[in-house]
Formats: sequence, structure tokens, C-alpha cells
Amino acid sequence: MEGLQKAYRSISQDSRLGLPSSSSSYSSASSLSADQSGVLVTRPPRRAVSLQTCSKLCAVCFVAGVVVGFILKRRVRRWASKVLKRIKDD
Repeated sequence: MEGLQKAYRSISQDSRLGLPSSSSSYSSASSLSADQSGVLVTRPPRRAVSLQTCSKLCAVCFVAGVVVGFILKRRVRRWASKVLKRIKDD
């Protein structure tokens, strides 16, 4: 993540200076000093999402996806059997 932030700082500096983006490289991004403030996102700490909250959300979404998948599978099987019966009757 730190490397990504350094690369972003380098690109944003080059765009401010009017330099082409091809001149920015990771080696030039690593030579930036730490006191430059090129933060990607500034948020207050209370808006951060904890790892526990994120994992809970992922688990809930996974379970919901499994349930919806089984329901759709059942409905598609019923629909397919109806269509096949109609084709067979004709």
C-alpha cells in the first residue's frame, strides 16, 4: 500500500509540473521524502472499517449468495422441466 501511495504522489507531482506521466517511475517515487503530504484519501478515523466488520460483511454476503444460488437453481430446473414437457407434448 505504501508503494502505491508513493507512486500516486509521483504521478500527481508530475501532473502539477506538466511533465509527461511516462517520466514517473517507481525509482523516482521511492526517492520522495516522507514529509510530503500526498495522501490518497483523507478520512477521519471513525469512518474506517475494521477488519472484523469487513469479514462479517463478507460472510453475510457469501451466505446470501449461496441461498440465492440454490433458489435460482431450483427455479431454473422447474422452468426447464416445464419447457421440456411443452416441447414433448407438441
